[in-house]
Amino acid sequence: MADPLDPLRTEFDQWARQGRGEGMADAHRAVTEIILDMMDLRPDSRALDLGCGTGWATRLLARRMPQGFAAGLDVSGEMIRLARADGANPPNVEFQVLDAARYPFPDGGFTHCLSIESLYYHSDLVATFGEVHRVLAPGGAGYFMVNFFTENPYTHRWAGLIDVPVQLLSGDEYGELARAGGFARCRHETIPDPTPVPDEYTPRHYESREAMKASRAIGSLLVVAGK
Repeated sequence: MADPLDPLRTEFDQWARQGRGEGMADAHRAVTEIILDMMDLRPDSRALDLGCGTGWATRLLARRMPQGFAAGLDVSGEMIRLARADGANPPNVEFQVLDAARYPFPDGGFTHCLSIESLYYHSDLVATFGEVHRVLAPGGAGYFMVNFFTENPYTHRWAGLIDVPVQLLSGDEYGELARAGGFARCRHETIPDPTPVPDEYTPRHYESREAMKASRAIGSLLVVAGK
């Protein structure tokens, strides 16, 4: 029986070999820093970075929680290899490969979950939210950011640029799925992206420089789900 994670694993292993994982930090760091400021992280918090790639956001989390720890989880073994090998890793990080439906962490082990540009690749989002709910402690919360969502029409073309299926959903739909996964408190908002738009842009992810600027003005969708 085919593993439903295999297409994602193949795609993102290839991204890792092409060096595309490193660019995620430059593309998403500004919005991620805003989200981190919203997360009420404490020095001893314990955070999961879901879909961590090369671990850039995991490291940001760990530095804000010097007495706690941050764990990065990704379907791509190549991404995790790069994350583990990074010389900038603080001592309170770990990285794990997601190779089964159940996450390799105990119930209630985390106070927070962060996910940057990952959710729309998940084929069963109720199961995803259910696993995040399981590994969060009572009172914990998940912060899920995506740029490919219904309310931002400038990113819809991305579906044709990626070789794996993606889900185009609205903030309300993500909230409904989070509640179906067990979360009692859900809300969503958009965060305008302050990253400067380059003076010159060769169309690919966006149709034009103007489309990129308009997309960043709409911003990223943030879904916050509390346990």
